[in-house]
Amino acid sequence: MGPGQQADSQNFQVDLGGMVELLSRNLYSGPRVFVRELLQNGFDAITARRELEPEGSPARIRFITDNNGEFLSITDTGIGLTRVEAETLLSTIGGSSKRDEFGLARSEFLGQFGIGLLSCFMVSLEITVFSRSAKPDAPEDVVLWQGRSDGTWTVRTALPEEVPAELQGPGTTIVLKSLPGERFFDYPVVSKLIDHYGRLLPVDVTCERRSQDAEHLSAQPAPWEMSLDDQQRWCIDNFGFQPFACIPLEVPVSGVRGVAFIIPQGAHPGQLLKHHVYLRRMLLSTHVTDLLPEWAYFARVVVDTEFLRPTASRESLFDDSLLEETRQELGDSIRQWLGDLAEYYPLQFQEFVALHVHGLKALALTDDKTRELVCSAVPFQTSLGMKTLQEVLEEHGGIRFTSTDSQFRALLPVASASELCIVNAGFAFDEELLAQVQLDHPGLGISELDPLEVLGVLEKPNGTDATALRPLLDAASAALGDKASPQIRQFQPSTMPVLYLPNSDVAGKAIEQRAIDEAVGAFEGLVDLMNGATLDNDGMDTPQLIFNANCTLNHQLAGSTSQQPQIVESAIRGLFVQALLAGKHPMDSTVRAWSTQVFSNLITASLR
Repeated sequence: MGPGQQADSQNFQVDLGGMVELLSRNLYSGPRVFVRELLQNGFDAITARRELEPEGSPARIRFITDNNGEFLSITDTGIGLTRVEAETLLSTIGGSSKRDEFGLARSEFLGQFGIGLLSCFMVSLEITVFSRSAKPDAPEDVVLWQGRSDGTWTVRTALPEEVPAELQGPGTTIVLKSLPGERFFDYPVVSKLIDHYGRLLPVDVTCERRSQDAEHLSAQPAPWEMSLDDQQRWCIDNFGFQPFACIPLEVPVSGVRGVAFIIPQGAHPGQLLKHHVYLRRMLLSTHVTDLLPEWAYFARVVVDTEFLRPTASRESLFDDSLLEETRQELGDSIRQWLGDLAEYYPLQFQEFVALHVHGLKALALTDDKTRELVCSAVPFQTSLGMKTLQEVLEEHGGIRFTSTDSQFRALLPVASASELCIVNAGFAFDEELLAQVQLDHPGLGISELDPLEVLGVLEKPNGTDATALRPLLDAASAALGDKASPQIRQFQPSTMPVLYLPNSDVAGKAIEQRAIDEAVGAFEGLVDLMNGATLDNDGMDTPQLIFNANCTLNHQLAGSTSQQPQIVESAIRGLFVQALLAGKHPMDSTVRAWSTQVFSNLITASLR
């Protein structure tokens, strides 16, 4: 058939209308992806021509729109199509019911020319293709292929005057006519989409109007090719935050290169983070959520990959063994950064911990390597200052902890003055983490502190003080009733008149002999004296209100029990209420009534 000779109309081997409906509603996120598909077509064709002509072949993709946004032409300097290729490839688009079966699975160079062409039917009623092959044995004639939304197509040799001026030499020009009322071919829209999808492509991609200068939109540096300052600016522009740190990423097995940006605040475990993924420098998606392990909730990444497989829509990654291996290696890179930060930059690591401590602890519950890092590098609040769990174990041979923050604060003054190391495990994940550490190392002495254990390490008063304070003990028993059992001990600080030890259900607890045998340091005395403490408590498991024999106020109260019994009673109840409030312990209706009566009685007495 000669140039310009009318070709017979033929039909696609598929219901084209149904196929376009499938693409637009079920496969692609929207019609705008046609720009990505055309960029991919052009890049694939240029790649193929470079293999044919390793030296000197041009590499350019031009998007040209008219002033009205009615027509759009796309020209590449790729390998082009012969007539036979045009007939066989374009006629069989969509030959089955699933993308990977009906010719929609891109292979070899990431795809086949017809796939991108099919996406154009989402934005155009008619597609015209002019193509000249670069193959040595191919004729120099230009193939003209025309497809219509009614499912018919024709192919013939183009007349010289029909060939677009921009098609100089081998390559392909695609001409699209806009759907009525749509603005997909407006210059600003096309330019923005090219920049979005193709800014990293290593070929010259331009967007232009007829008779106007071209706008060059590609060959921009990738984030992993930028300086640190530029990476931070990229993160601000694209992710919306100033990164705490930028971590280089590389996974050779999947050809991944990229950068992880550490979120400075606001991240939490379980948060769905969206990552940017490029496939051979073409944007795959800005919404990939399964690239990192779940525990790496504090990082967002941008990467390019050579070998990871895209899904059918080419808008996410296929979850196969290669992606799983890549995910683990990316996690290892982030974990290695955390370890290096803790070892070489401890101040910066503490800043990171302050931002993400709860997430780290949550991760440590299931990830043994992170658990080791948390134990060795994350400080916990203790009665002797901030210490890591590893430091507590090394210095004290075991870990005693309180399960609530209020309990810790109630014991803090006494434990600190007595040099007892108690870990505050009253925050999220702390108690569970300590339980997991105990499972990892069964030989370690890690257990919750019974408040009455503290009673065992407090000194009993000498005979003189015991006699002097006996009236206070009797008055306290009468004033408190069954709310608390009064005891007298000597402890520091002397300015602290009472110590409240809540009901610890000691009747149902027993200290294991192994714990007694293994206890060392300060806890050796604590454990040994525990038996004495419980006996001194006459077997009661009621809360304890410990009066401090070193406190002058208590001696004054003891000396006033006979002369001013009502004031002493009010003072005792006031100290009890104050201790409950300080430790954020619950109060029943009787104690709440005391809190009101105490101040009324004291005010009345002072006005007499």
